[in-house]
Amino acid sequence: MTLGNVGRTIRDSITGTITGAGSVVESTIDAARNATANALRTSKETITGVEELVGDVVKGAIHATNEVGVELASTVKGSIIGVIRGAGEVSTVTVGALSDTVRAAIKGTGEVGGDVATVARGAAEGAMETTKSLGLRAEDMAFSVAQGAIHGARDVGGDLASTAKDTIKGTVTGTQEVGGSVVGAIEDSARGLISGASHVGGDLASVTRGTVEGAIEASGSVAVKLQDAAFSASRGAVHGVREVGGDLGATARDAISGTVTGTQQVGGNVIAAVEDSARGLVKGTAEVGGDVASVALNAVESAIESAKRVGVRAEDAASAAANGAVSAAGSFGEATTTAVTNAVSGTISGVVVVLRTPFKKEGN
Repeated sequence: MTLGNVGRTIRDSITGTITGAGSVVESTIDAARNATANALRTSKETITGVEELVGDVVKGAIHATNEVGVELASTVKGSIIGVIRGAGEVSTVTVGALSDTVRAAIKGTGEVGGDVATVARGAAEGAMETTKSLGLRAEDMAFSVAQGAIHGARDVGGDLASTAKDTIKGTVTGTQEVGGSVVGAIEDSARGLISGASHVGGDLASVTRGTVEGAIEASGSVAVKLQDAAFSASRGAVHGVREVGGDLGATARDAISGTVTGTQQVGGNVIAAVEDSARGLVKGTAEVGGDVASVALNAVESAIESAKRVGVRAEDAASAAANGAVSAAGSFGEATTTAVTNAVSGTISGVVVVLRTPFKKEGN
């Protein structure tokens, strides 16, 4: 991995400074900000023309970390924040530039043998923490960060599912730090991760599961209900899959599977999470004009399969998914409600589904 002049400057200034975890982020922020701002002032280029510079700065920080043996994710987080702040001093930073910055960070990590997924989390967290200073919407940034992370992981042959899981975790943490809408960021991060995976030829099933798992696991560290995370990640997954022409029924299965796994990992209420995940799936499907009956049925079938895997009563999980689906359908008129109700009524895969009546019109 060859470094340019700016990258070498970053490497040399950081190497003598970062001696422990407590100083890594701030030291890297300062060095990256100064080097980026100085390089841009000298070249008089705009941020849209400095993808190479951005990559050089981040790679320099990674080289420094690799040489002194400190924790890589913290250095990457600091370099991301520093690059964005430095660029912001002399130009307008776009969401596209953010995506390129995250991609460069992950690509550089892979080139020095670092853990791509862990670094994706630090990169996403750092990028999201710059939201307010840039005046950009957290949701737009979340989508772009997700795209950059997936493309970077593909560049170096990283595991896309693990990258998706850690990217959305970092997005949640970073958004919370600046007081942004966490549920909105979850939805757009999920949409970006899944559409990005499709564009690079990734396995949408594993990325969908990893995305939903990560969103749910991250909810425990921020002021967001687990069920809300399940709803938003599932809804975002549907939007992402529809954008790339994917199979919404398969998405429903994978989202429910990820919901169950993620909720079990954090000791949450699996039944409640399944209901809200199904609600998000049907709402998202109705919004994009997909087959709501098929999505609802697939959600129930996946709930049954997943419940057996984690030791939850299949009848409870199936009924929760069915009720979440019908509840969401209620916002889209009688025809939609009837289609979904018919699809999830009775016995499915040998399991009796119990529907609640009357249904309340859901308001998300």
